[in-house]
Amino acid sequence: MYSKLLTAVLVGLATLPAWAEKADQKKPIEISADAGTLDQLKGVTVWQGNVIVIQGTLKATADQLTVTRDAQGRQTLQGIGRPATFRQKLEARPEYVEGQGSRVDYTSASNQVVLTGNARVKRGADVVTGGVITYNTETEVYQVSGGSVQGPNKGRVTVILQPKDEGQK
Repeated sequence: MYSKLLTAVLVGLATLPAWAEKADQKKPIEISADAGTLDQLKGVTVWQGNVIVIQGTLKATADQLTVTRDAQGRQTLQGIGRPATFRQKLEARPEYVEGQGSRVDYTSASNQVVLTGNARVKRGADVVTGGVITYNTETEVYQVSGGSVQGPNKGRVTVILQPKDEGQK
């Protein structure tokens, strides 16, 4: 029963980025921070102190953001914070998807986002929490693990689903 419920929740959450504002991808990215270092030879940029990234309706925050670009132009982003966060409006809806973790990693080559350390994703009033939440932006598949058995949830995943209004699909 638990496995079927978790599968249903993950399939439902998998539609999140597919519904994110598509126009955001064509908007400029603005990064502000207290300090930054760019190493062009290594293709590494490190932003530190109150890092804020804005692209359209997407807003992400971190204490430190490291961006690495390889020779083929593939990027890896790592945000570390207390917590590192993101928030983005869903396509054609008045809702937002929000996420946070002690660390947020994105790898463009594998289309993968990983939230680690008290990870949490919220869409509307529905919430999923765990030690690690992994999302593949291409296949739209989520994986959630509970993390440390010493933590507040004792290594378990928590899912809160709100009932839908009669007019919602």
